[in-house]
Amino acid sequence: MSDQINSSNSEEGFNLKEILGKIINNWKLFLTCFIVFILIAFVYIRFSKQKYKINASILVEAQSNTPGGAASSMMGGGALGSLTDVSSLLGIPNNAYNEVQILLSNNLMTAVVKKLQLNVVTYRRDVISSVELYKDVPFTVDIHYKTDSLEYRKYKVEINGNNIHLTNSKDDVDINAKFGQLIRLANYDLILNKTDVPVSSYGYYISIESVEKTVESLTKDYTVDLADKLATVIDLTFKYKNSAKGEAILNELMKEYLKADLADKVQIADSTITFIDGRLALVSGQLASVESDLEKFKEKNKIANVEAQSQALIDASSEYEKQLSAVEIQLSVINDLQSILNNPNNRKVLPAIAAIQDQGFLTGIAQYNELLLERDRELMSSTEDNPYIKNIDLQLANFRSTLLKSIAVYKASLVVSRNELLSKNKAFSGQISSVPAKERIFLDYTRQQDLKQALYLFLLQQRETTAISEKSTISSSRIIDDAKSEYEPSKSLLIIFSLVCLGAGFLIPFGIVSLKEILRVKILSKSDIENISTIPIVGEINHTNESYNKVVVEKNSRTSISEQFRAMRTNLQYVLSSSKSNVIMVTSSMSGEGKSFISLNLGSAIALSGKKVIFIELDLRKPKLSTYLEIKQFGFTNYVVSDSISLDEIIQPLSFSENCSIISSGPIPPNPAELLMSSKVDDMITELKKRFDYIIIDCAPVGMISDALLIEKFADITLYILRQSYTFKKQLIIPNDLTQTGKLKKTYLVVNDITATKGGYGYGYGYGYGKYGDVTEKKSRKE
Repeated sequence: MSDQINSSNSEEGFNLKEILGKIINNWKLFLTCFIVFILIAFVYIRFSKQKYKINASILVEAQSNTPGGAASSMMGGGALGSLTDVSSLLGIPNNAYNEVQILLSNNLMTAVVKKLQLNVVTYRRDVISSVELYKDVPFTVDIHYKTDSLEYRKYKVEINGNNIHLTNSKDDVDINAKFGQLIRLANYDLILNKTDVPVSSYGYYISIESVEKTVESLTKDYTVDLADKLATVIDLTFKYKNSAKGEAILNELMKEYLKADLADKVQIADSTITFIDGRLALVSGQLASVESDLEKFKEKNKIANVEAQSQALIDASSEYEKQLSAVEIQLSVINDLQSILNNPNNRKVLPAIAAIQDQGFLTGIAQYNELLLERDRELMSSTEDNPYIKNIDLQLANFRSTLLKSIAVYKASLVVSRNELLSKNKAFSGQISSVPAKERIFLDYTRQQDLKQALYLFLLQQRETTAISEKSTISSSRIIDDAKSEYEPSKSLLIIFSLVCLGAGFLIPFGIVSLKEILRVKILSKSDIENISTIPIVGEINHTNESYNKVVVEKNSRTSISEQFRAMRTNLQYVLSSSKSNVIMVTSSMSGEGKSFISLNLGSAIALSGKKVIFIELDLRKPKLSTYLEIKQFGFTNYVVSDSISLDEIIQPLSFSENCSIISSGPIPPNPAELLMSSKVDDMITELKKRFDYIIIDCAPVGMISDALLIEKFADITLYILRQSYTFKKQLIIPNDLTQTGKLKKTYLVVNDITATKGGYGYGYGYGYGKYGDVTEKKSRKE
């Protein structure tokens, strides 16, 4: 039955009743924590500045990367159309993911911060907190920096008419000035200019920090993502405390992005124009030289017109010369590009020349230029040792290698075309050689003039086309939705914070209570015992405060503690035999746990049922029973050491019960263990079993000395006493080991000095019998 009771109690220790018991027993702690966290939640909800969510979207459109492509038609499609297509070698599609990374770049956000001067913020002072202002500010701040490295500073501004009082306690700043007057500070100078906005009587704050710190702060609340992986629409999301200012920041960021996109295209066009200007200067000089030579030849030889045969040969040869000139132009351009790419240290953008008609090749040049421009932008805020810069350099090297291979293939095809044209021109040259020498020389001059003139006209047209393209360039992206703030900030964060505070108000005190239990080294609750020991608990005795009477179980007593001893008496009936005399040994781990008190009152409870009980005080080192009962110190030791003293002489009747007797310990001997090993002890127990129904032996603590183990062989059961808030948890190992090794047989635990707790937690549950009748509870049991 005891095992079943303990098992049931163990199961109940893990249910809601235990948790509620902890809360009720520590209600002050729980209530205090709950109130504190409710106040924290209230203050946070009342004074926290929630951020508005602001959305915008941009469409990235695919555009041709080659300016002036239409102009190439002037060179004819026959020869160039037959050239090898290298687009398969350089197929790099326009990717919106690149634009996402550009929109997320620090350079873009830095440009916005500098443009809107976001690192300088004005606040209006309020009764408790301050409010960030945007346009409704009674003054503007004009700042002139003296150094790039700035620490955060906050200045208090008080306005009285046209007078300004600027203070900062950290830097001992206390300046009186007027609107429009220069205010000199350590790292910058300020000029405050008055606006038409009314002045608040509470005053204002101006906070100033570095641009880098502001960029870092704003970037945390800024996200960019593709709306759909199959689309090129980019969604921008920004969070800010002031909705109007947040919209302005996001709109400016998109404008800066479009502006930077246009600037990249203009830079490529400028590079192309510069390249063409250089070629024009060279070709112009060559054309002037040829025309000068031709003019001199005509003057010298007095040639006005060429005969019809010569003209026919010239006309027939012109077509091939025209095609040959187109090939020569492309070879010239290819050679220039090859020389640029062969130099790894040359990081200038490549010109986009329409003479190269392969779109795949031109796309590769455009992508190469984009990487160069991205590298230049990143170097504004990074060094060449930055991993991102090194990654771009690696990509540039790969592009350069691929472009050089493509150039080699492209150049080879041009050489083949040129050789074919030269072969055909050679045939015409043979015919022309039959023309008289003067006409042949004239024909050579004419052909050179036509070639240089065609090249010069082509370059002029290319330059004009590129210039027109530069002026009419539009961004490859456009804004779909301008920045728009939500109507009011989301309250999800407030709800989450409130729930967290409510949870913390319960979990923190619960954790404190649980931690105290984990760190507690003494037995407090029933679960402390059941977690360590499987020995059944046969009795639980409450705590009492008064100490004038050690016997709390009397004939007419109906106190709660007396009823607990009666309940223990009932439990013992299930483990003891009623047909014979029973020997009960009472021991514990150490002195002070209540062995004598439990022995005395248990015996009294048994005697009330009509049984004859005798107490044997065998704690020979520190006897307590005889002291409690105030009887003479004559007993066991006198009996064992003297053959002349009989058993009847040491048995003393007790006044509180006619069925109770006692054998006191007698004088404290020098050798207690040897006396307990005497054969007279065996004879004494045998004789007492014939006279009494119950023999209760009050022994010394088994955790300190081995006296109890010497007489354990006489006991039918052993009651091992534990005391709440007194017995150490580790001392429960002692009865466990003794039981497992067989040194103690049929051992049961009795828990003493239990503090009855409100709410039924600990050991106070189920034993509040209360008082009935007119009997006053006698409260005492310190050993």
